[in-house]
Order: sequence, then structure tokens, then C-alpha cells
Amino acid sequence: MKRILDLGCGQAKQPGAIGLDINPFSEADVIADLNRRPWPFVSNSFDRILCRHIVEHVTDLVGFMEEVHRIARPGALVEIITPHFSNRYSFTDPTHLRHLGWRSFDYFVGGKVVSHPNLVQRWLETQHPIPGFYTTAHFRLKNRRLHFARPYRWVGIGWIANRFPDFYELYLAFIFPARDLYVTLEVIK
Repeated sequence: MKRILDLGCGQAKQPGAIGLDINPFSEADVIADLNRRPWPFVSNSFDRILCRHIVEHVTDLVGFMEEVHRIARPGALVEIITPHFSNRYSFTDPTHLRHLGWRSFDYFVGGKVVSHPNLVQRWLETQHPIPGFYTTAHFRLKNRRLHFARPYRWVGIGWIANRFPDFYELYLAFIFPARDLYVTLEVIK
């Protein structure tokens, strides 16, 4: 049976998962502060780790991702949902410590160094090197997409943003704000 961990589960713990939250009034099975490591789990414990609206609250995202990597089994899936930086709620919630975008998790997948950008990338300034030396915890990017509210989905902004994410974030994000960023990573050990 696959073991699932729901980090920062709050009042909406995934059925069948072990929930962890700092709030004793949550549905958590384990009460712990995600900013204090190590977390109360042995290494290589989980097949799936849910991080729904929690990464924007942690003080050290690199340390958080290293701890996720430690407690995950090889090949485990890590599912992250976070407000996109263009979402007004990303900034209005006083407990949000960071604002994330399309390339934020590339730092954990070894980066995508563009050594020879093409003419369009140079002209639009949409590419830059992403260093892969911040951590030794490595993941493989399985999926990533931006989610939009209905009006923007209806007119195709979601399709454009997910097809041309660098262009979208540089030139359109604050005109047509996204709601959330969904990222699925696979643990590499």
C-alpha cells in the first residue's frame, strides 16, 4: 500500500493520507512545525507527498525541499500547489513569505542552463541560466501548469500562458493574473 503524506493539511486532509500541520485544531495526525528539521519521519517513508498551499509559508524553501527529498522513497511523487506570483492573494495573505513562478522549482531539477538562446529568446529576454548548485536533493519535473480563473480560461489565456510561460510571466502576468501554479516532481535518489 502506498504511503501518502499531506504536509500542512489544515482542515482538508487527503483521505488515506497522514496529515502533518502545526495547528492542533487541524485534521493532522502529526503536529509539527515544518520550519524545524528533521521532521518526525524516517527517511524513505512516503510514495506521495502533497504540498498544497504550504511552500509559500515556509521560511527556508531549499531546506523544505531537502527534507521532502529525505522522507520520500525513490520515485515518489511530490505534488505542489502554490499561488502564482501574479495572484493578488499571493501578496495579501500576511503569512505568505515568498511568491513563486513557473521556473521556481527548476532549481531543484538541475536547472536548465540556456547557453545559446535563440534570436527570439534574446530579443524578448525570456531565458536566463538557472544554477543547479543550491542543493543535492534532486527531482525530475513530471508536470507543471498554471491555473486561471474562469474568465481567463474562457478566452484562452491559460493555453497561451502554459504554452509560452516565460513570455507570459514577463509580459502578461499582471494583465491576466494566474491563480495557482501546479507542479509535480519525481524524487531522484
